[in-house]
Amino acid sequence: MNKHNLLEDRVHGDSLFPLRVYMVDYLDGQVIINMHWHPELEFIYVEEGQINLQIGTRKHRLSAGSACLIPSEQLHGAYPCNDQPFKIHAIVFHINLIRSFGYDLIESNFIQFIKNFSLFHSLIIKPNTTDEKNMLKSIVNIIEAYSTKEASYELKIKGYLFLLFADILRKQAWIHNEEVTEKDLTKTELLKKVLQYIDQNYKQKLTVMDLASQVQMSEGHFSRFFKSLVRMTPMEYINTIRISKACTLLQKSDRKILDIAMDVGFQNHSYFIRLFKKQKGCTPGEYKGTGSLSHS
Repeated sequence: MNKHNLLEDRVHGDSLFPLRVYMVDYLDGQVIINMHWHPELEFIYVEEGQINLQIGTRKHRLSAGSACLIPSEQLHGAYPCNDQPFKIHAIVFHINLIRSFGYDLIESNFIQFIKNFSLFHSLIIKPNTTDEKNMLKSIVNIIEAYSTKEASYELKIKGYLFLLFADILRKQAWIHNEEVTEKDLTKTELLKKVLQYIDQNYKQKLTVMDLASQVQMSEGHFSRFFKSLVRMTPMEYINTIRISKACTLLQKSDRKILDIAMDVGFQNHSYFIRLFKKQKGCTPGEYKGTGSLSHS
């Protein structure tokens, strides 16, 4: 899975079946999934190892056999845990997949709550109780059905989603979660604004002062704010974005590596190659030659 940064503009699945399942078992630089958000809901399931998951301003550690529901529009990212190997699955789907054609009891009593799930940071599901084990079983069933894609797998997946949300809502699993505070919401919105600015201007020369001015902070305050949420300095994050954009260009065009480096905002060719190799484990030329785009 090549999770793009910021607000994702790609379609997960298609308009008739807006769901896709991704598997990730590798690092992209120093992260598993860079901070981003999308209008779809997402379940992340850990099959092997442990990961550190950040949702909004909150941090969680997920171990093998546990999962998390990430609300729509919620900023989130995933990071390795003490260099441990890991394997995770991300089920990304639009709420339209489980909506009714007409306004019925399901739509009025349940779908509306799920749409408003962003009032909460997340829902952590661990195999502690029979009910949680049933939820996790439905998640695993969705992953397996999507992987095998046997006849009528779409019906199975939709059925498992209904079972999953029925268990979540019936047991009122969200009650034990802390509500998002106004302060948390403000931090998240400020960070989104900065990340969006970076995504729109990464080709240009960017400074910490440029970013700090977007949210009316001093450089020092902004740097601490940014690193506390993204786990990188602002410049480290910008370079991560530039390398990611370079990967796409290396795969999709025959342009010279020097031109690509300039296009994504690097003024120094040797620095670009050195940083690329540090993040990707190979040179830009080797990356281009493999025809590999990080399990996308």
